[in-house]
Amino acid sequence: MAGYCIHNKFQIKIIFGTLLIFVICFIFASRSNSMCVYFPILMWLRSDACDIWEETDFNSWGDYSWWQRACLLEKDWKNMDYLCKDVRLMGNWPVCFDEPYRPVKDNKPCIVYSFGIANDFRFDDAMAIYNCTVYSFDPSMNVEDHVRGSHVHFKKLGIGVEDNPNFIPRFDGYAKPGDHWNIQSMTSIMKMLGHTPQSISLLKMDVENNEWSILTNLLDAGILQKLPQLLIEWHIFNDSPPHSRYKQMHEDYERMKSAGFLKFWMRNEGRDHWLPAMVTQAEVTYINSKFK
Repeated sequence: MAGYCIHNKFQIKIIFGTLLIFVICFIFASRSNSMCVYFPILMWLRSDACDIWEETDFNSWGDYSWWQRACLLEKDWKNMDYLCKDVRLMGNWPVCFDEPYRPVKDNKPCIVYSFGIANDFRFDDAMAIYNCTVYSFDPSMNVEDHVRGSHVHFKKLGIGVEDNPNFIPRFDGYAKPGDHWNIQSMTSIMKMLGHTPQSISLLKMDVENNEWSILTNLLDAGILQKLPQLLIEWHIFNDSPPHSRYKQMHEDYERMKSAGFLKFWMRNEGRDHWLPAMVTQAEVTYINSKFK
């Protein structure tokens, strides 16, 4: 029995020693940026996956991983590629008044679509001061359709990729369990209001993570390409979109850039890149350089 106990203690020491060596090697390996990029589990001991990857000059084995695509998106948001000479703050959003992108023109009515209000009409009211007709959409507010002043038309309606009167939203600060929202595609909304893409002077979207699927829909329908200016808040949350969607998100974003959209302003709304978490929000504004 004594021999068995000695043997058992020896095994425990071996196991403990092996684990200790593994932990030490894990810690040392995590100090290497390249090792962290190739073995993301090592990043659990680091604070920001995007910063670590950037220090390796964004080198990657083969195709990008989901989190690397998120880093590439965020990197692009931070780099402006158009200097707007006439930026005017409309409430809480800047708008470019350079020609030919300016929303207010002498020969065309100013029509603004504003998706995502959350009881904050600062942008909408500011655009109305310029005699723009503003359509404000938000299915999450406990408010029915109404006209605010003479130029702001509120609709208890959301934008989506298809018409769905019983859309179940992601549970967050704007939705609670049991909520069902009425949403419609951009095509249906324009038809309802009697508009075409050419009618719209400005599109603003803050739709809490639904913008990625809507972006795909707007590009596929050829609607986004006809708009002069886009104001949007991008969202990436821990639980949404699913990792399987990141490649499509990144590709659609590159499609949007290829369509002519250039950034002239950005505001970071927070980030957490401590894998396996990946959270980032950014308000970004674009002009369509190919708009005529």
